Amino acid sequence: MPFIETKVDLVVITALSEEKKALKDCFGIDFERVTRDGIHYYLGSLNYGDRQINIAAVQSVDMGPVSAAVIAARSIVEWNPSLIVMTGICAGVKGLTRLGDLVVASQVFDHTAGTYREGLIIPFQQSIRQEHWVLQFVQSVLEDEAVFDEIAACYPMPVKTSVKPDIHVGTMAAGSFVVKDSGYVSNLLEKTSKLYGIDMESYGVASAAEICSSALRRVTWLVIKGVVDHADIKKTDNWHPFCAFASAKFLHTLIYQLLSRDASYQWLKRSRE
Repeated sequence: MPFIETKVDLVVITALSEEKKALKDCFGIDFERVTRDGIHYYLGSLNYGDRQINIAAVQSVDMGPVSAAVIAARSIVEWNPSLIVMTGICAGVKGLTRLGDLVVASQVFDHTAGTYREGLIIPFQQSIRQEHWVLQFVQSVLEDEAVFDEIAACYPMPVKTSVKPDIHVGTMAAGSFVVKDSGYVSNLLEKTSKLYGIDMESYGVASAAEICSSALRRVTWLVIKGVVDHADIKKTDNWHPFCAFASAKFLHTLIYQLLSRDASYQWLKRSRE
């Protein structure tokens, strides 16, 4: 359906072009490209019965928390969304995640902000916590086992494993550099409990949502990333296509759940007024 409104309910940010392509392919709708102040947005709508959600998708110019925070803040100011989401890829923590799993951030912190001492960064761990109702909503969707099967079944190419992906709700660390050091991950694990994912953008998106919120108008954030490696020297790009698709597909599932539930749909629309 053509996009006709000047505001959107949901902004989706990706860091890589393959993540943006996976989002567009997965949603299966015609996006209209619109340029606002030099930023290219892709606008479209999803419907459920007589209900509709308007979406703006945008790719961050560069990887990293600063670029993600800037594009998120500009998108919030431009479109006044109720919800801002980031999909894409991340590293997972070995032993807690497998390649192809998804991580939904329950809280995020910047692992590169801290004290540098004796060759190590000791993070401040000033975390941004997800709203409790958002986590409960995600958990309620995960109670349906069909969600896990559908992600792999809808992927248009053969999956590298017959095991369906797990979806973890837990802590994610973000930073301004790519981690390829299992020792560094071990150091992080000593400072936090049950760290599931490491990426470069989640803290920036969450920070922008928090900063752009007020007592009268709150912007809710959500980060969904697929595990493509375990932040060690074995890094490859083999899992990028599946994880980019899987994170977008799970968001697609969450959106339809938002549309189908009276309370969540009313929140989505009421908070834009």
